[in-house]
Amino acid sequence: MESRPELEFPEVALPLREKLEAVSEHRRFSKGTVIYEEGFPCPLVPLLLSGVVRVFKMGETGREITLYRVEAGQICVLSSTCALAGREAKLPAVAVAETDVELLAVPVHIFRKLMKESPELQGYMNEMLTERLAEMMMVVDEVAFGRVDLRLAEMLVRNAAKDPQGMIMTTHAQLAVELGSAREVISRVLKDFERQGLVILGRGKIEVKDTKGLLGLTASRG
Repeated sequence: MESRPELEFPEVALPLREKLEAVSEHRRFSKGTVIYEEGFPCPLVPLLLSGVVRVFKMGETGREITLYRVEAGQICVLSSTCALAGREAKLPAVAVAETDVELLAVPVHIFRKLMKESPELQGYMNEMLTERLAEMMMVVDEVAFGRVDLRLAEMLVRNAAKDPQGMIMTTHAQLAVELGSAREVISRVLKDFERQGLVILGRGKIEVKDTKGLLGLTASRG
């Protein structure tokens, strides 16, 4: 029998975890698969076993902005609130597998029943809602009030810290999606950063050469 990742759900006791596994369907999605689409009824409430799911909004022009990510041991908040809202509720965003993903798909009617019966699950969902709301408020603040160059500088500093050489494997288009901007705008700002000696641009990669210089840009905000 094929093994599968164990549901890591540390905030709740084992009996509830076992109950969730017992009533759920185990599913796999390959990288890039759309798990649910905006404007459709909620088909399931996903509990991630492994991988990462990106939840985002798409504008009329096709531009995207990331709202948050769901990782192993977490529930997708938007799908769960949509499920609790009733049959007429429509999903307000798109969820796509950013990596290969394994999850437990909890049927909507069972999730509603468990939420009514389990104070423990209610408490966990309240915590998740609080965290996600804070994340989405940061997104709103950055989009509404943040300059693209400062937001991009912050992202480069944050991502460069993950690599000893300060190398970031990404494209201008991917950065544009993350920041809710246009690829042309991101490319123009990056070229300016390169002229200032802050970064070196390559195909599918960016090498951060002057972290202090980028931090100096972000310090000028406000």
